[in-house]
Amino acid sequence: MKKGTVFLLFSLFFIQFSTAQVEVTTVTDEFPGSGGVKYGPDGNVYVGNYGDALSNSNGTQIWRWKPDGTLELFATGLQGASGNTFVSTGDFFQSNINGGYISQVSPQGVVSTFVTDGIACPVGIVADPADNLYVCNCCGTGDNMIRKITPAGVSTPFAGGTLFKCPNGITIDPDQNLYVSNFNDGRVLKITPAGSVSVFAEIPGGNNGHLTYSPADSSLYVASHGSSNLYKVNMDQEITLVAGNGIRGNADGPAFQATFSRPNGMALSSTGDTLWVNSSIPVSNVGLPLNPSVLRMVTGLQGLTSAVQDKIMPELSALAIFPNPSTGDIRVNFELQSAMPVEWRLYDPLGRLVEQGKPTDFQAGVHTLLINLESHPAGLYEFGLWTNTSVVSRKLYLDND
Repeated sequence: MKKGTVFLLFSLFFIQFSTAQVEVTTVTDEFPGSGGVKYGPDGNVYVGNYGDALSNSNGTQIWRWKPDGTLELFATGLQGASGNTFVSTGDFFQSNINGGYISQVSPQGVVSTFVTDGIACPVGIVADPADNLYVCNCCGTGDNMIRKITPAGVSTPFAGGTLFKCPNGITIDPDQNLYVSNFNDGRVLKITPAGSVSVFAEIPGGNNGHLTYSPADSSLYVASHGSSNLYKVNMDQEITLVAGNGIRGNADGPAFQATFSRPNGMALSSTGDTLWVNSSIPVSNVGLPLNPSVLRMVTGLQGLTSAVQDKIMPELSALAIFPNPSTGDIRVNFELQSAMPVEWRLYDPLGRLVEQGKPTDFQAGVHTLLINLESHPAGLYEFGLWTNTSVVSRKLYLDND
């Protein structure tokens, strides 16, 4: 067994909030709905069908889910229905990653081709207040580029460069800044109205689905396809785990007990309190299957926002890891505001759970854990302490001799 050295590399993000009110619920039976998800002006949720697998973007449908639980077919005839968006007229625009074009869908579900010029493997799509569309080109000719399309269908390059790695999701804030989630790495990019591109955040898991901007708390919500978790990024670029525990599945329940499987599309309610996310039923990586899928509903987000903004004292805090460097054994200090069980977890760079301790009861006060990590290979890890309502996390690096 190799001896290991563990030291605090940097604080990629600090997770510290109460999620007692955040709940995850599956709201549909299984259906072919692996593409983009959008909340409509009619209060319904629209889900595109990308296809059965990452290598097989053969989806042809757009589905409509109603708050009464009804799931119905809204439109057909698509070719790999990936990202989607609404404009002010009520028309729906759908990317066709397999067809290489953007479709316009009327409120009655009538599909027509809107634009093909400059469109290559389109995924995410978003509209600005003037109904200009911004489309993520993921692959092919003109890949790694954002195209701007006017209401008249004129398509021009808007932003590109080496920071784009199969741009997947795209959203917009009130200042007309665009945010793009890369599929081939964990980065979220920010694009100014002038087209300047910079790295805004890096999400654990190395593989992002879609994202959405929430005016209610001035934050981004991101589906991590790679880690099967949901994250929040505020405008101070602080990253917070919202729901999921890194284990692939489709278990409902409180935020950190719920599981997701390759979450991809993401839609936000008009109040900012509810997310809808599609999640794959298959949990195997063999063939990278996506369908069948289910639609999951995440509620209670505004309670989470209030807890963060009001700076409520977390139940679990003050995580510190020593020594730095370590020869294999680390000392973890933390503080509890009340008595509760605490569990530690270690995640690899892909967001996979690689080791965890058993839940142990602690009284209120400052405590120390002694943990040996020498069995793990060198690399970047995320170490966290978990209770039923709070999480504190730090980024660690293991450097074996």
